[in-house]
Amino acid sequence: LWAYIAKLYYQKDVTKEQFGEAGRIITDKACVETDLYHLNTNLDLSRGYDHDVTAWTKVAGRDDLSDGHAFGLGAFNTVFFENSLTDKPIMMRVCASCTETHKRIYYRRLNPVTGTFDLLNNILFHRNDGDGQNKWTEDFTLHSTYEDAQVGANPWGCPNNAFNYGAPFYGECSPTGDRVREQYSIFNWDHGRRDVAYYVNTPEGTGVEELDLDAPTTARFEGFTDVDLGSPSIEGKTFIMEPKNKRRALVEGEGGPIIVTGSGHDIWGEHDAGHFLSQPWSGDIDVSVHLSDFNGVVNTWAKAGIMLRSDNSNNAVHVFGFLSGGYGALLGARRSTGQYSTHGGNWYQTDPIQKSSWIRLTKIGDHVKCFFKNNEEEDWMLKGSMDLRFPEDTYRVGLAVTSHHNSYVSEAIFEDFSVEQYNSPTFSPTISSAPTVWEPLVEIGGGRAGTLTYYQDSDISKYRAYGTGIWGTSDSFFYDNRQKQLDDGAFDVITYIKYFHTGYEWAKGGIMIRDTNDPDSAHAFLGVRGNYVGVTFQTRATAGATTDHHQTNFVPNH
Repeated sequence: LWAYIAKLYYQKDVTKEQFGEAGRIITDKACVETDLYHLNTNLDLSRGYDHDVTAWTKVAGRDDLSDGHAFGLGAFNTVFFENSLTDKPIMMRVCASCTETHKRIYYRRLNPVTGTFDLLNNILFHRNDGDGQNKWTEDFTLHSTYEDAQVGANPWGCPNNAFNYGAPFYGECSPTGDRVREQYSIFNWDHGRRDVAYYVNTPEGTGVEELDLDAPTTARFEGFTDVDLGSPSIEGKTFIMEPKNKRRALVEGEGGPIIVTGSGHDIWGEHDAGHFLSQPWSGDIDVSVHLSDFNGVVNTWAKAGIMLRSDNSNNAVHVFGFLSGGYGALLGARRSTGQYSTHGGNWYQTDPIQKSSWIRLTKIGDHVKCFFKNNEEEDWMLKGSMDLRFPEDTYRVGLAVTSHHNSYVSEAIFEDFSVEQYNSPTFSPTISSAPTVWEPLVEIGGGRAGTLTYYQDSDISKYRAYGTGIWGTSDSFFYDNRQKQLDDGAFDVITYIKYFHTGYEWAKGGIMIRDTNDPDSAHAFLGVRGNYVGVTFQTRATAGATTDHHQTNFVPNH
């Protein structure tokens, strides 16, 4: 800039007086831009607040005090409520431009939160008492020093003994009880204080630690990438939580739960935006995870789950088994680069809609199957499948999250993340081959994918199925099956059919014992027929034989 002004002076485009004034502006230490350049470049400093990492963890910051988005519900509750250095956890707010008494404010939390209330989100973005979970003097007090906050001494007062929730965190209160205005900060507002950050009194890295792929302590993530897909307005992050069973983790080498956060408009359409933690893979795969919690959901189309993806570009080929913010679980995919996304299979929904799920993807050749279940002890339920080809059969596998809202971040907590090479079963298993993988939900005879929805309140399962029928020498139907080892071959199996909704008399639903999953397999079937025909019993004695009908009984009022 000085050289340019000098050039203008020698060209007689500016006067001597203008040249001198420009020089004083450029070199004068009262010039804010000059000071910043000197501090940042010559002294290698940056704007911010240098906190004691042995006592404090930064959980949120904005503008010059921001180094990424705020902690989500799971991460925040872990560091604040579970790992605080004091019995009553303490939060510190720093504000560089605030009046002297409000540069540091210490928030002493008196009560735990209940349910899914997000305390940090309430403080950062909302102007209320959190539906009664963040009330002054009942749930928290404010103090001028950390020492006071530790013991609850010298709490701040508020004008007329009333906290103004329209001024978040400090309520226009002060050490003397006098009203002090304009010291608030609302993180999605441009006005108010903008040089603000929040810290909790937990040593950094305790309970939750942001993933650093270059750190020696993250050897379990060797070869991973941790990136945003597309260009979300808020950068996503990955955190590692301490294992629930530290001894088991030490002995068996297991890691703790993984927290992945993501913003972005969606993982859908022709381009994606979200966050993706992944590792390279090739060939067949069997990958599963327990999505134990999905927080910060502001859109019912927010998504979190397992993804296989050709690369980290925003329009890449991928298949995604996910839990949504409000519609249950589903399989989605993009079969070619830049193509519009599609769904595979049907929704897996419970009533009420599930907020957690076990998710599993298997890829054998070009065929991908997606399984879900709601409880660990349940059998995997096949909910969708599709054919999809990755170039050179190489791709990335990992965990993906999108908030479906560019101004907000959703947080998913993943546990028991398992990635294994899938060994296809052989007809005659040997020592070197894997045993046959049993799948509880199958489409016999290549029928259209069916669905199973379990209603927890009533303990009723609803099936929706297709297929050409169970008759003749070959069958086509949806089969929910179990395997059980029997010592003497004898057993009883009972089910109650509450309702069978179809007007087609050859439709059937009931109990089947079947030799194999081949369409022409031997079987015995007892169940109801459509159009209120009644209960029918039929068998096929050997593979490929014609089905025999034994008896049909009409059941009144069924």
